[in-house]
Amino acid sequence: MSSSDVKQTDLQRWAHRFAIACTGLLLFMIAVGAMVTTTRAGDTNPGWSWRFWEWFTSWWQAQGGRAWEDGHRVIGTVIGFFGIGLAFTLWKAEKGKPRRWLGVIALGLICLQGVLGGLRVLVVSDADVRDTVLAYTGGGYDVELRRAIKAMFHGVIAQVILSFIACVVVVTSTRWAMPWQAQKSRDAGLSRKLSLLLVPLAVGQLALGTLVRQTGDHVMWHVGGAFVISTGVIVMLMRVFRFHATHTPLRRVATLIAFLLITQVFLGVVPWMLTQGNLVSSDPASTVAILRTAHVTVGATLLMLLSVQALWLHRLALPSDGERSAVTTAGEFEHSLRTRLHDYTVLSKARLSGLVMVTVAAGYFIGSPGKPNVVVLLATMIGVSLVAAGTSAFNQYIERDKDARMERTRNRPLPSGRMTPPHAFAFGVVTSIVGLAIVLLGVNVLAAAMTGLTSAIYVLIYTPLKTRTTLNTLVGAVPGALPPMIGWVAATGGINLHAFVLFAILYVWQLPHFWSIAWLYREDYKEGGMRMLSVEDSDGGMLARQI
Repeated sequence: MSSSDVKQTDLQRWAHRFAIACTGLLLFMIAVGAMVTTTRAGDTNPGWSWRFWEWFTSWWQAQGGRAWEDGHRVIGTVIGFFGIGLAFTLWKAEKGKPRRWLGVIALGLICLQGVLGGLRVLVVSDADVRDTVLAYTGGGYDVELRRAIKAMFHGVIAQVILSFIACVVVVTSTRWAMPWQAQKSRDAGLSRKLSLLLVPLAVGQLALGTLVRQTGDHVMWHVGGAFVISTGVIVMLMRVFRFHATHTPLRRVATLIAFLLITQVFLGVVPWMLTQGNLVSSDPASTVAILRTAHVTVGATLLMLLSVQALWLHRLALPSDGERSAVTTAGEFEHSLRTRLHDYTVLSKARLSGLVMVTVAAGYFIGSPGKPNVVVLLATMIGVSLVAAGTSAFNQYIERDKDARMERTRNRPLPSGRMTPPHAFAFGVVTSIVGLAIVLLGVNVLAAAMTGLTSAIYVLIYTPLKTRTTLNTLVGAVPGALPPMIGWVAATGGINLHAFVLFAILYVWQLPHFWSIAWLYREDYKEGGMRMLSVEDSDGGMLARQI
């Protein structure tokens, strides 16, 4: 083995060690943070110093709740340094491989978590920060509610980061690098899907738990969520032990999940029984406070294990009709995963969805009467882009047979057979519903209605017209010109003449753009049976005059 190979191996080992350290410290920090919330110690140190070493001396001298708060900050600082180590070593160890970005993503998430934690404190203690936050998030709700929302995101993101870095621990391990004999069976597909579904369900349940701890309300929502997620986990465990128990990683993770699920139910029920529904304990040494802290910590651990289980299931359990070979290396699995992710970007037309976000933002900033409401702007951009992604999936679902006849599109996921039509349709349904819900709840009803109208025109009118009339482009430009109007509506709450001017500008701009593309691919459109103007106008004279 050459010296460079030895160096790479050492760097990989150090990346694995840094990932383990980050995971352990994150779990400890979540436990301390839960104690901060339980004892309402978040306000005991209202300041926020960028000289991180001051937190160590403050923590050393602190007493009572202040010790929990300062200790939480100290642990977060240490995690930040370990995160830098993880990002650096993984980047150097995995030169040229997409895996090296995992450390960068982990470090970015850790930094985001620190910013949210700081804002949670400063939005109350610092008037300048509070005024800035109010200016850029609107004045529709009070500071305490904003703070509770930030605390909820702060708590949930910590648990998501824990799960992500735990998966980094797995993929940087020597066990992951070994070739594995994957199990092909007809039961694998459902197990893989259920394992993925349980992860966002667990995140939602943790969010509900954080909401209960911050506000003292909505307990029954949390109880209902616990019933749903527990049922799903039990079904998942039964499938693992019945169909996939031959693999040691799956069996061990499932055993841990089963034990922790029972523990979690106990930790959730007993404190409520002891206090008869009293959600706050002021004594940090009380049994109830310790039980509640353990409840949060075990919940985070369960999410982490569910994420690891989903990762291993996708490596070791294969559908009987899957293309991947049964004997697979880590590199082959990661290549297949990248291929699947690329298929989703093609199905959703990710670049087009990104352009939609730009035009939505342009309409918002043009229409905004003052400082932008960042929350509303982000909700509009994300929601509309998700609906655009779902609309693209519906379009490719409808046109899959035509795409198979065209050179330009025959390698798309559906005509190539890499993705099944029901899968693509389900993706379109989920992304469209989630996007509409974000716009409806985060912006306003009119913006949501216009977003739905944009999708309906594209899928139900423009797509069928492509095979019926050369005027289809005139209709297809309508949904392309609506996003700036949606941004305007998000900023102003209504529609006026200026919004229609924005629509007209983008509508007129699109026509020569679309006609030029149609001329370049006229032979393809002819093979696919599309009645484009470029297909009907053989010499291009009429098309040139229109452009």
